[in-house]
Amino acid sequence: MLGLASSSTRALQAFQVMRFVAMLSIGVAMARLGYGKTAIGNYEAVLFISGLFTTFWVTGLIQALLPLYTRNSYISKDDRLFNAFMVIFGLSVLACLFATILTATLTGFAAIDGSNLFPLMLLYMLLSTPSTMVEYIYFLHGNYKAMLSYGIITYGIQVVLVVLPVLFGMGVAFTVLGLIVVSAVRFIWLISLLVHNSKFRINVDFLKDFLSDGIPLSLKFLVSSSGLYIDQLIIGYHFGPSTFAVYRFGAREIPLVTILTVSLSNSMLADFADRQKLSRNLDNLRNESLRLMHILFPISIAAILLSRWLFPIVFGTEFHESANVFMIYCLIVLSRVIFPQTVTQGFRKNVAVLTISIVEMTMNIILSLLLVKHFGINGVAAATVIVYTLEKVLLVAYNTYSLKIPAVMYVPVKAFWVYSLISVSAFAFAWLVL
Repeated sequence: MLGLASSSTRALQAFQVMRFVAMLSIGVAMARLGYGKTAIGNYEAVLFISGLFTTFWVTGLIQALLPLYTRNSYISKDDRLFNAFMVIFGLSVLACLFATILTATLTGFAAIDGSNLFPLMLLYMLLSTPSTMVEYIYFLHGNYKAMLSYGIITYGIQVVLVVLPVLFGMGVAFTVLGLIVVSAVRFIWLISLLVHNSKFRINVDFLKDFLSDGIPLSLKFLVSSSGLYIDQLIIGYHFGPSTFAVYRFGAREIPLVTILTVSLSNSMLADFADRQKLSRNLDNLRNESLRLMHILFPISIAAILLSRWLFPIVFGTEFHESANVFMIYCLIVLSRVIFPQTVTQGFRKNVAVLTISIVEMTMNIILSLLLVKHFGINGVAAATVIVYTLEKVLLVAYNTYSLKIPAVMYVPVKAFWVYSLISVSAFAFAWLVL
């Protein structure tokens, strides 16, 4: 852990890996211990609905906070963390109220018993959403060892408290209570950190900057996340339930790709708060991008080459066509490993990020509708890869012409093109030969 704690990027990546491993462990335990499909479905519905109402805006606000908070902010207490908490907690309350208004619709959609699980879900949403700040407070203060210790403790507690009710054959409400208990621990932990690291007073100037940056980013993530649902609607309209299931099983990125790239981008955002170190920060971004390329491209190439063999084994022969969709999705790595969005957001040009995201979504709809007619579900997957790439091209162009920062300053161009050529060649070989 000492090696991970020596780097902001490694620490944040390790923390997000902990989160993924905890969620994966819970899912595997539920399935292996014979928890019923209905119970598992209700548990997943709680997580899905909570995320539906909160993920896009809390992600946007956290990413807006990072460039506004300089690395040496811990030297003296100020009020920025408290004001950020106040906004996030207030929006969490509003999200719970909005979900309450839609109780009938949501309980019908997700088959959740409104008199039992729904109130528990609201409490979980209220406590867990603001608690996202904890790891970033540690991160912003450079206390990476404490951040990793916090992750080990809380995610360990989460796995135990959620799996124990499954082990003893208790109802799904007890698994959600486990989530609530660990969320309460995180929330109390957050309040303690705020007491020690922030002054409890209103800062109107900071709130203006925070919201003016956070609102476009929140809308950006709302627009971006809608693309997945739009694709599924298009598939559902053109094909039957069986084809829809085939697409759903294949239309997923390699989790490690998303975890490591998002964590790298977030960790670099905080560096851009100090404009005097811009050249060094761009060099760091290029070097970290290269490091990720050496990790993620080989993993993606291996996944492309092995997917047609592995999918029938893992999911059954009826889902062998899902491998084709997954192979196409593996090519998303080409757009994930370059980070023009980090530069654009680091300079707080978030309206530009939102505008480009809207262009991406529009093109996604158009391309999906065109390609689904000729290539079926594979065409929809290909449209996703194309528009993700288009988004990065537009961001690179914006950085080059508006910010006067060419791609060579933060992208290891030669390595990127070599790895991209190998990946596309591997895809062509797997698609045509294997």
